[in-house]
Amino acid sequence: MSRILLLTGHPRAASFCGALADRYAAAARSAGHEVRMRALAEIPVDLDVPDYHGAACLLPGWVTDLQADLAWCEHWVIVAPMWWGGLPAGLEAVFDRVLLPGFAFRYHSEGMGWDRLMTGRSARVILTMDTPPFVLRWLWGRPILRRLKTQVLGFCGFSPVRFTTLGVVRKSTPEKRAKWLDEATELGRRGA
Repeated sequence: MSRILLLTGHPRAASFCGALADRYAAAARSAGHEVRMRALAEIPVDLDVPDYHGAACLLPGWVTDLQADLAWCEHWVIVAPMWWGGLPAGLEAVFDRVLLPGFAFRYHSEGMGWDRLMTGRSARVILTMDTPPFVLRWLWGRPILRRLKTQVLGFCGFSPVRFTTLGVVRKSTPEKRAKWLDEATELGRRGA
């Protein structure tokens, strides 16, 4: 069984992303996985620029708590909406503030390389959107997914990084939403 950190990346507490996360977590726990849940709506995210030089950096409690959860987990699940082709600003700020040098990665003192300090962990991003998935893939080339896989999660060592894209949410029927909730349940049961 896996240790799973589940982050709901929607800034509103009551959202379809929250419902998906709750279904995932309930199924994962029922299957014997350990689950810790965090929600962007409950994190007092600030937009201060992190001190990347580290020694004099005093991190807020929410940052160190989330870092402890990431150090604990074997699998990180992020459930978030796609807005304007990207993620909500608060979720981007979480990445900026938590995935710091020395914690998530470490640059080599010489050359252009780096160490991926999150190696040994996998990730799943469940992304809700109002863009049809075929448009995201075939017309736009899935830029948000490529960025998360290579420049955020993969950069820090998460592998494999998998995606579930759900859309069009705005025009979805109750039946379609029920199907997506069932999909989240199945992912949670498998710890995937």
